[in-house]
Amino acid sequence: MIEAGSSLRIPIVFSPREMCDYMQRVEFVVNDYTHMHVDVRGRGCPLRLELTNLEMQHVDFGVATGGDSMTKMVRLVNRSPCAVTFQLGDDQEELSKRFVQWSPVHPTTLRPRETCDVEIRFMPTTRVAPFKVPLLARCDGGLDLKLLTVEGTCHATEMRLSEHSCFFGDVVVGSQATRNVRLHNFGDLGSKFKFEMPPRFAKLFSITPSEGFVRPQEEIPLTVAFHPSRERVMEYKKAERANATRRGKPLPAEIPGHLNVRISVKEIRCVLECLALTLEASGCCIERMGETKTLEFTTDVRKECKQSFEVENTQDVDWKLKPQVMTTEPQGTLFFTCPPEIVIPARKRAEVEVTYLPFTMTEPKDGKSAAVSPSGKARCGKHRGQVFIGTPDGNAILYTLEGTADPPKVDKRLQERVPCKKQHNQRVPVKNWLHERQRFHVKVELDDPDPSSQDAQGIKVDGVGTLDLPPGLERDYRFSLYSYHETTALVRVSLTSQETGEFIVVEVEVEFYAPESLATIKLESACRQQTRHKIAVANPLSKPAKFIGTSSHPYIRFGQELEVPAKSERTIDLLFRPVEEGDGDAEVTLKSDELGIYPYAVRWRATPAGLERSLTLKAPLGGSATDFFKFQHLAKVPVDYKARIEVAPGHKGPVTDFILEDLSVNATACDDNNLSKELQLRVRYQPSGLGTKDQPSVAAMLVISGSGGGEYKAMLTGFAQPPQPQGPYEVGNGKAVAIEFRNPFDKPTEFTLQVDNPCFMVPMRSQTIDPQKTLSIQVSFKSDQKQGGRLIISCKQVSAPWIFYLKGEL
Repeated sequence: MIEAGSSLRIPIVFSPREMCDYMQRVEFVVNDYTHMHVDVRGRGCPLRLELTNLEMQHVDFGVATGGDSMTKMVRLVNRSPCAVTFQLGDDQEELSKRFVQWSPVHPTTLRPRETCDVEIRFMPTTRVAPFKVPLLARCDGGLDLKLLTVEGTCHATEMRLSEHSCFFGDVVVGSQATRNVRLHNFGDLGSKFKFEMPPRFAKLFSITPSEGFVRPQEEIPLTVAFHPSRERVMEYKKAERANATRRGKPLPAEIPGHLNVRISVKEIRCVLECLALTLEASGCCIERMGETKTLEFTTDVRKECKQSFEVENTQDVDWKLKPQVMTTEPQGTLFFTCPPEIVIPARKRAEVEVTYLPFTMTEPKDGKSAAVSPSGKARCGKHRGQVFIGTPDGNAILYTLEGTADPPKVDKRLQERVPCKKQHNQRVPVKNWLHERQRFHVKVELDDPDPSSQDAQGIKVDGVGTLDLPPGLERDYRFSLYSYHETTALVRVSLTSQETGEFIVVEVEVEFYAPESLATIKLESACRQQTRHKIAVANPLSKPAKFIGTSSHPYIRFGQELEVPAKSERTIDLLFRPVEEGDGDAEVTLKSDELGIYPYAVRWRATPAGLERSLTLKAPLGGSATDFFKFQHLAKVPVDYKARIEVAPGHKGPVTDFILEDLSVNATACDDNNLSKELQLRVRYQPSGLGTKDQPSVAAMLVISGSGGGEYKAMLTGFAQPPQPQGPYEVGNGKAVAIEFRNPFDKPTEFTLQVDNPCFMVPMRSQTIDPQKTLSIQVSFKSDQKQGGRLIISCKQVSAPWIFYLKGEL
């Protein structure tokens, strides 16, 4: 409803779908009576917001360092015929997360042909992995247009401590407790580090190593130790009381006991080149009290052994005990462990389980060479440690721990099924049990069968002599296996640390089975042509190995040399000579009593054969010539060959000039003793005209085919010669002789007959003869003396006549 004297604005939205001109008529109906029309026209044009230079499509900041600021400039141009409003942005803030900013950031409108400079800044403060992210232009209408790609990376130091605080719990005065902390460098730049301990805690807490250098992507193991001694604890308590008195604060509450005190330090700083990290540590000093007992352990190195002892709760409340266990010899190790917390119900007993997991062997009881490691460091007679438990009733339990670690027997046994005649890479997982890099000397040997036996000659085992393992990681050691025949074997892998002399023994039980196929051999040859593939066969034995070859395809066979001398290698020829085109799969096998079976899959393809040797015939016009076409029969089945003559490709001329006198030939099967047989067919050439300058000869294709024997093709070439004189024909006085004359042409032709001696006579002067028909001409002689003459037959088609010599006799 529009009130009198007022107006109403009606928006019309134009959203073209195609690049073309649009026209639409909008009808307005006023008061249900008056109709008004408004014609709306528009044109859809392409959106062409582009970079002024194609080289700007890729903005590469390269490698930046943390704190750097890098800027690149590009220029946009609106090549559309209308104004474009857009706002720069990225997909899911991928660029913003990587410290990439741009200007302008607000919506921008560009008129046609107007340009705009875009500033792209890369200001990383922390490490940024390599990235390649597009910068988009979000245009009106919801269209996102990719303008360019931003690429870069930032190398920076990113250091973290694995723990922010270390709680040692109850520690007996005069002993030591340690906690492991790791300093991680997740960045791309290395950094020096140095720990600073407040002076008043320097004799109670320590960190090793206290300074050093951490490389990119490296972690440094740190040991935080709490080692209260009687003098240090008394000195600390005295200093704390003096500080409280000086500040006018009440004295700190003391735990009952002369040396019992809680100690906490919050100002341990790890100073780096660009920042500092903080670490907290706290512990409670407890005086040693109670009876000391001993637990003894015996196990193989790197094998767990567990012992336990009982603790009785003498109170009416549950106890939560935190055992303090440590390894005193060798120092810096954790061979003895126990649960971090043990709950004992009121007035109950509970067992505390101590686990002994030694990573190094102790000195052997026989005192032989194993008592010293390769580095010259003597082994411990026993591994020693202690476990301390402070109980809420004011008592303490202390156990001395003694462990004996014997050499390992077999750490792991693996089982594998491996095809023989094929190289197999066997992997053996090996884990570094230490937190430091170890280099192992590796020895791979055949344990069963005996390496000196005949059976072992057909098994090859080989592996590299060293293996490097990073701290605490597991990697695969790989060695190669190869067996010439089906059998079982036991391989023993020994890995000995070059530093400590500790070793690992892994046994691998291998079952070698016959393979389905050692390889797929591809053979391709034209029919009746021989191709060969060489198969290398090695004989590791001390005697020659003889082979018998078999094939599932009748035309794939092995060569004659099927023996490999001892301790040598030979190549055996696999021959393929097909007789019919096609393709398919076959199987061939080499079998040896000494080395077993070598199966191979063959993928063969037989292509069409080429042309056989051509046959050339020459004959005079009106006469003929005969010759034999010979070919080799190679089929291993009886074949009935049929012959025919076809038009030769690319040649013109009558093929009827060639006549097959033998239309078929039968061939018996070939065998290994007779690999081929020669067959022949008779071909006659009877020209029907003389050659021309452009085509001096005629040609045809001889095709011979038979089921199972393939197809043979040979080119037949015929040269027509001018008519040759014939005779002499003897004629008696008063008698006549018949001379046969054939029309060589393929059309009825009129021939003229004449004699050059009147004593000889013919019954007609001319005669029309049908094509390829023969006319018998009676030539008579009458004279009182012997005479000679010629019968001359000519026609318009050839210039040279046919001449028959005549000899008259009385």
